Amino acid sequence: MKNPSNVLIDGSKFGLDWLKIYWYGALIVLGIILAFILCSHEAKRRRLHKDCVIDLCLIAVPLGVIFARIYYIVFSLDMFIRPGMSFGEILLGMINLRDGGLAIYGAIIGGVLGMLIYGRVKKLHFLSIADLIMPTVALAQAIGRWGNFFNQEAYGTVIADGFPPYFPLAVRIDECHKACCADLPSNLNNIHYATFFYESVWCFIIFIVLWFILRKAVKHRGDITFAYLIMYGAERAVVEGLRTDSLMWGDLRVSQVLSAVLVVLSIAFLVIRAILEKKKGRLLMPVTEPYYGDKAYMNDSSEGPAEAEEAPQKDEGPGEAEEAPQKDEGPAEAEEASEKAGEAAEAEEKPEEPEESAAEPEEKND
Repeated sequence: MKNPSNVLIDGSKFGLDWLKIYWYGALIVLGIILAFILCSHEAKRRRLHKDCVIDLCLIAVPLGVIFARIYYIVFSLDMFIRPGMSFGEILLGMINLRDGGLAIYGAIIGGVLGMLIYGRVKKLHFLSIADLIMPTVALAQAIGRWGNFFNQEAYGTVIADGFPPYFPLAVRIDECHKACCADLPSNLNNIHYATFFYESVWCFIIFIVLWFILRKAVKHRGDITFAYLIMYGAERAVVEGLRTDSLMWGDLRVSQVLSAVLVVLSIAFLVIRAILEKKKGRLLMPVTEPYYGDKAYMNDSSEGPAEAEEAPQKDEGPGEAEEAPQKDEGPAEAEEASEKAGEAAEAEEKPEEPEESAAEPEEKND
């Protein structure tokens, strides 16, 4: 199979030399758009305010891109800082995203920071926001990984004997500059493990599980988030060992170690929570509790949850409606009302006295 170009639209063919759209960027944007649509649908189902997803994207997406770049730079400094380079050249190289260099774990860190900021401002539970977003994050990853195919990156080592040398399980790389090709007769047109494809398929499976199975069946806040961390972390810890472009920290593959840590911590949290639930005899962090903070604004209403609970009191019967204003009277008004009630009672009794006095003389006359 001939590898396609990494350029989706080349404006130079139409006399527009400034226009060049890459497959990688287009697929990332497509993933973000689909994630936004699905998040908006889920937010509506949960009666969250209709603008929450837009506000969240305006914070989390830019931070995700920024931290994805920072993460990549931190563990690849030798690519950006070389002897003889000026400060301007170093800075331009770091902010030049068109040459690639975004790390998914950096994007997750930036996204988490964005969710924390948004949750703090809107008084929303962090795990509630994470449960809303994580299924769509998996879908966006599944789509975005195909950008690595067009860029001929994120591939694995040269395939072993007996492994099917066919796309998409394997991919032909036009020119490999990785260490895995150093001892080969040629670094051209070798067949490598298509690790980007493995991860794309696995992320799509994660999306199916989270969106169609767990989304409406979970009993705890955070179940969807921890399920994502366990499934993705397990996959990445395995596939990362096959890749040739891992970010390294000494002899350790950073993403592989981080994935293993996330899996262990997530499982430990779930086990500890289960033990505490057994001791206390009740669910901890159940979804039946207020899913959002006390001051969260729900959809189709400008009232918060607390105000919404009091709303049915407005439909009380006539008798209750008449009594309602009396509850708001002050002490002076209440005293005045009681005096008027006493005077009215005396006024009703006074007419009866003359009748009694008039009746007595009649008895004497008889």
